[in-house]
Amino acid sequence: MNRFANFARSSLSEYLPADATELSVEHPERFPYGNFTAVIWNKGFAAPSEDDGREIVLVTRTEAGMTIQRGLEGTEAADWNTGSLIANVVTADTLNSISAFIAARTLTQSGAIEPSDSFVLLSYAENESVKTFTLPEAALFSGNMLTIMNCGRGMTQFAVLSTAENDVIGFDGQTQVIVGAGCTLRISVINGIWQITGTEAFSPRSFQQISTSGQLNACGTVVYADASQYPLSLYIADNPAMRNVPFPVLKSDSSANKITLYHQSTGSVVSELSKKGECAWLMLNGSGGVEVLSASGGGSSGSANLHITATGFVQLSKEVSLVFADTSNGYAYVSLGSASQTAGQKVTVIRTDSTPNPVMVGGLSGGEYFLNAEGDYASFACSGTKWFRAG
Repeated sequence: MNRFANFARSSLSEYLPADATELSVEHPERFPYGNFTAVIWNKGFAAPSEDDGREIVLVTRTEAGMTIQRGLEGTEAADWNTGSLIANVVTADTLNSISAFIAARTLTQSGAIEPSDSFVLLSYAENESVKTFTLPEAALFSGNMLTIMNCGRGMTQFAVLSTAENDVIGFDGQTQVIVGAGCTLRISVINGIWQITGTEAFSPRSFQQISTSGQLNACGTVVYADASQYPLSLYIADNPAMRNVPFPVLKSDSSANKITLYHQSTGSVVSELSKKGECAWLMLNGSGGVEVLSASGGGSSGSANLHITATGFVQLSKEVSLVFADTSNGYAYVSLGSASQTAGQKVTVIRTDSTPNPVMVGGLSGGEYFLNAEGDYASFACSGTKWFRAG
């Protein structure tokens, strides 16, 4: 689902040609992380409703910046000068999506998706794994867009969507697409074939543990890579349903064995992890390439990363950038450092147990943040005056 921020408005900091897919604004901090709908209009008009040339776009904000899909909901992509205005807005498609969600159909078993469906929730029991679904024939689909949300939690709880005979999903002519646990896929019929029009991962995310070399399917999960026995070579495979969804890979062992991450299609090295706690945030971009969004160094426990197993209050020091929280023996309250003393610090907190005990992160602008399930994680950044959720 799209994200929202109250009164999120700014201006373009750079010229934006009609074919551009990257966006720069004067105040990116005003906008939410993830996907959100925005409108761009000429600064000579007080409101976008007065500008007939306005453009509706879908923005994806990550730590690496903002990317956009252009000319949506009947508007056309245009050239925009520096200083043009942009705002996070609620549009007709947004409201229609909410209405569709309210009327969503829940599927608990493999089967067929109906031509009349517009929003489908895939539900999994704890011991269930892969489910398969067949899309309706493109020619029979009666809606504007089909949204499929996978409510599974485990790494094996993914869905395989197949097309009807003679149909394809408009990504390199494929007839199948995978929707990982905790992920959303949006597809539409365009020019007579199914086309992927949007993807999104929503919290909580699941995690996977890897201890052998091989293919790594990016499914919006936290990946713990254990190289204690042998060095690992992990090949990141393209998954069109998970493009533009960041995911972290962490080295979870203290051996000297390296973990090397490759782009499977090109064979090129993406990143290397050599110390316990090292973490690389990766993302499949719109063309299937692999981008390194950020990387944090490892080291001995207590320097760059911290393992919390005790119950109660834990005050983070300025050196900590990665926290593993195990609440098997009770709750944990992770207190972020003083904002005035930690300007520029970024911290990622990952929950590693499946008990009912909560992990609470305090010291944030806007109140506490809860990690309620195994594999849940969140990143936080300090501006020098406040701590904010950053991913």
